[in-house]
Amino acid sequence: MKGLIPFYNSFYGSLFYRHFRRPLDFNSKERKFRVQFSTETPKNLWLHVHRNNGNYPCLASVYDHGIKGNLKRRCSEVMIFDRAFFDFDVSHPMANELKKQLQRLRSQSLIYEKQKQQELQEQLRDLIINDRIAEPAINEAKHFSRIFKESFGQTPALFFSGSKGCHAYLFFEPSNYTNLNRTLSWFAEQIKRVYKYKTLDLSVFHDAMVRLSRVPYSKHQYSLLSVVPFSVDDNYDEIMEKALNPHVESFQVLDHLTNFHTHLQGIDETLTDNERIKLLKRKKIPKAHVKVDMGSRLDHREFFKALLGDPAGIYPDKEYVMYRCPFLDHEDRNPSFRVHKNGYQCYGCQRKGNYFQFLKDYNGWNDEEVKHYLKIKKNRPPTP
Repeated sequence: MKGLIPFYNSFYGSLFYRHFRRPLDFNSKERKFRVQFSTETPKNLWLHVHRNNGNYPCLASVYDHGIKGNLKRRCSEVMIFDRAFFDFDVSHPMANELKKQLQRLRSQSLIYEKQKQQELQEQLRDLIINDRIAEPAINEAKHFSRIFKESFGQTPALFFSGSKGCHAYLFFEPSNYTNLNRTLSWFAEQIKRVYKYKTLDLSVFHDAMVRLSRVPYSKHQYSLLSVVPFSVDDNYDEIMEKALNPHVESFQVLDHLTNFHTHLQGIDETLTDNERIKLLKRKKIPKAHVKVDMGSRLDHREFFKALLGDPAGIYPDKEYVMYRCPFLDHEDRNPSFRVHKNGYQCYGCQRKGNYFQFLKDYNGWNDEEVKHYLKIKKNRPPTP
């Protein structure tokens, strides 16, 4: 498709550090199939899309990680927060069932019962195009776009997702936040409540920093409809025509750039202050029934088991376990708090460190308070 590299240059930048991911319908480890790659240029991203388009989902990190080494570390201080990603999606039982059937077939191979796969894909396209199942999500995204423009002067960039919904990107100047996930979650919850949106998916904000989204002009692996931009003036049939026969449109971030970041920073500051007040009033974490010897290396898996109980996820072939994040400002529905022998890291709120850092952050303690706590525990093990 002509013009994609210039489009990606405008949308993602001329140089960036993002993950490209192609989730699979089968176990990648059993078949030794690589799922994730690092991508740094529009051309490199285009090559990944070209190789996987229509066969696998083509996803890229919403945020530029700043430097290559940060793709693993995910340090928020280095990442470039210049947009917010909103997902509007319809839950449709028949469409969900068709997807499940396609998943089962594709778990064998992309050509397993190929004719059956094609029939299911046609049924899914028919639901999307003729039964207009994505229309509620598109209409709510258009409404959100209009009210956003009234407040911030520009509309978000809207994209049909290729299936049952659409995406909205809110562009702003690069800015820093104490907790971006919490800030975006709060804003989205208020928008959903005030305007009674039924299709706005709040789950994408719980891990907003590490969220991936479908790459524009990639094809949905089940419907084979393309992820295409649309405006608030496009009707449903026009959007479907674009998805069936995509042509690259010109795109400039400046056409969507706003000062929304100042609004988000105000929310972030207020929520941070409220959290500090909660920390002062909150009951401290109970003493762990584990002996901490400052002179030896502590197995953090034992430490957190004593504090939090049994893990939510145990993997016999892995050296780590998973918990739901214990920090109150992170509503962790899917366990994202990884604990290994030498420390912990939450892939949702991005907190990480060792037991000393955890006690400081969770309780709001300084170094001396943590040392006092550990000294008491070392000399006098707590009773059950």
